[in-house]
Amino acid sequence: MNLTKLFETQAALDEHIMQEHPELQGQNNLDWKLLALQVELGECANEWRGFKKWSKDQEPRTKVKVECWICNGTGDENYEFVQEDAEGTGNHEYIKCEDCDGTGYNGYKNPLLEEYVDCLHFVLSIGLEAKVNVTLELDIIKETNIKTLELFGIMFEDINKLGETTWVDTWSELFETFYLLGKSLGFTWEQVEESYYEKNKINHLRQENGY
Repeated sequence: MNLTKLFETQAALDEHIMQEHPELQGQNNLDWKLLALQVELGECANEWRGFKKWSKDQEPRTKVKVECWICNGTGDENYEFVQEDAEGTGNHEYIKCEDCDGTGYNGYKNPLLEEYVDCLHFVLSIGLEAKVNVTLELDIIKETNIKTLELFGIMFEDINKLGETTWVDTWSELFETFYLLGKSLGFTWEQVEESYYEKNKINHLRQENGY
C-alpha cells in the first residue's frame, strides 16, 4: 500500500474541486465530508445487501452488465428511430451496434467495489482535512473475525468520532476498519487501488464538465 501516493492523488482532486467551487476555500469542510462518507458507506452497504434480512436476495452486487452507450442498450445503432415510431411498428433500418455486437451490453461493472472506492475518496479527503500524515503498513493491520455487518457499524462509529476530534489515531482507526471491511467484502488492496485511480480520473473529468 502506498498511502503517500493515494494522499497526493486525492489532494490533487480536492484542489480541483476547490477551483471549481471557490466558495469552499478558506472554510472547514470536515463536516460535509463526514456526512458524504456516511452516505457513500450506506450506498456501499446497499450494494452488499447482507443486512436485508427481510429479502431472499442478499447476494452482493459484484457483477452487473453495463448497458452500451452507443445503442442505449438496444443493440441497434438506429435506436432513435424506434423512439420516434409512435405506432411501434419498428419500420426503420436496423443497424447492428458494432460496439456491443448487437447485444445491448459491452461489459460488466462491480457496483459494490465502485461504492467502496467512493468511500475511499472521502476517507482520504477527510485525512487531508484533518492534516493526517501517517504511513500504515498492511502487514501490521491485525486480521479479524468481525463480521461484515459489524464492520459497517464500527465504520459509522469511527466517522462519528472524527466529528468530535481530528486526532491522527482516530483517523488511523477509521482507515484500519475500512481496510478490514474491504477484505471482508472480498477485495484485494490491489483491486481497490486500481479501481480508485480509475474513478479518480472520472471525478476529474466530472469537474471539468460541470458535474
